[in-house]
Amino acid sequence: MELNDRKIKILRAIILNYLDTAEPVGSRTISKNYDLGISPATIRNEMSDLEELGLILQPHTSAGRIPSDKGYRLYVDKLMNLHQDEINNGLYIEQLFQRVDRIESLLKNIAKMLANETNYATIVSSPQINKAKIKNIQLIGVQEKRILAVIVTDGNIIKNYMININEPVHQTMLNRLTFVLNEQLYGLTLEQINLPLIQQLKDFAGSNADIVNKVLDAIFDTIKSVDDTEIYTSGATNILRFPEFNDISKATNLMHRLEEKQVLKDMVYTVLEENGVNIKVTIGDENVIDEMKDCSLITTTYKLGGENIGFIGIIGPKRMDYENTIGSLSCLMSKMEEIINKLK
Repeated sequence: MELNDRKIKILRAIILNYLDTAEPVGSRTISKNYDLGISPATIRNEMSDLEELGLILQPHTSAGRIPSDKGYRLYVDKLMNLHQDEINNGLYIEQLFQRVDRIESLLKNIAKMLANETNYATIVSSPQINKAKIKNIQLIGVQEKRILAVIVTDGNIIKNYMININEPVHQTMLNRLTFVLNEQLYGLTLEQINLPLIQQLKDFAGSNADIVNKVLDAIFDTIKSVDDTEIYTSGATNILRFPEFNDISKATNLMHRLEEKQVLKDMVYTVLEENGVNIKVTIGDENVIDEMKDCSLITTTYKLGGENIGFIGIIGPKRMDYENTIGSLSCLMSKMEEIINKLK
């Protein structure tokens, strides 16, 4: 079945009307509110075709139609009209940037501003600019089968780990392992500790390779804790204002998920890895988090020197104002690298 211009106009009318009212849309509503030059009967026939194409659906008998996930996807990909010049005036971006002197303050303000501007929930991650590096490692025997591993990063952050071992090891051997670990790992980030290097260290340790494994685990934990991403959120309760979340259990489950920092961090890392993606829209069932199947997620990354270093996300119902929300993000991103360069 061909998706011709008339069907596209009707689909767009259904989506725009549903975005405004949250009520299923009938043929008479479209005929009355949109000057399409066709009768309600013709509109009904076209709506039947759109339903057969999977672009709209009927929530219950005798109701009008609402967009499907597939219909929203077509709208976002092909049918939106972005008017960024009109949106710019409402964001007060220049004033926002002038009121902060630290990146953390800027990001918190951005989360609040976007939540107020869009009336949705927002997520902003701290920048991943400086990767922690190993500065020093010390292995000290404290008991017959226990070793204290002291890990120091380049920010002079010190972490102590007590390691249990299977057989006693003389301090002389621990000193040799300490020397080799420092020689091979000094100045490296987590990403630079590769499998060949790990195998080289284990080969040197020989029968004490298990100690190397446990020390490396301690090093990984230390660097991850130093590199840990901060997540700033705002406007989570905005979602409760939408009729789609009148179901208390559904809304509560979603709120709980949005409070889980690790869930949000996993979301951030996934988006940061998608180099080349400007603004991404994830609709309904496309979301990997079950509690967000009734939501849409609009995400983008902010960059420094062309490299993705941070994440901005906006969560709302599938019936969200995609045009203005994406326009707001586009406007914001055009300024981000400039201001981060000033604050970092």
